[in-house]
Amino acid sequence: MKITPGKVGLFAGFSAIILETIFKVTPPPAYGLCIACHTRDLTNWIVNNAFGTSLGMAPVSKIIPVLTVVGIFIGALVAAKANGDFKLRTTHNMVVGFILGLLVINFALLMGGCPVRMALRTAYGDMISLIGLVFIAIGVYVGTEFYLKRA
Repeated sequence: MKITPGKVGLFAGFSAIILETIFKVTPPPAYGLCIACHTRDLTNWIVNNAFGTSLGMAPVSKIIPVLTVVGIFIGALVAAKANGDFKLRTTHNMVVGFILGLLVINFALLMGGCPVRMALRTAYGDMISLIGLVFIAIGVYVGTEFYLKRA
């Protein structure tokens, strides 16, 4: 049996529904699969439990840690290894890469989440999220063109 992204997505989605029902977990609307929010909540959960602080998180994250980011990382690693696509790459400057990543995650949190959450919010009728998605698409296009001309 061949494992495809669609089959894995269906399995993960149905598993999430079943686990939410069993454990009576109710995430906030449009929380879905927001990498920015889940990373914030996991980090804040670790810091809160390690140091006794009270950093903010979604109510669902206060009970148990949200391990979505860890699961996505492990899943991507396994998929890349299984398909022979895993390659270690170096960056031109690790400090610049870290700062840019920090800015991306902070701006994602400031504007209301990552593109997945913005798509969910657009489905709920939030027009600001739709505008944000359009500008993300424009940014991806401009960044890709800039990268391709540089390469």
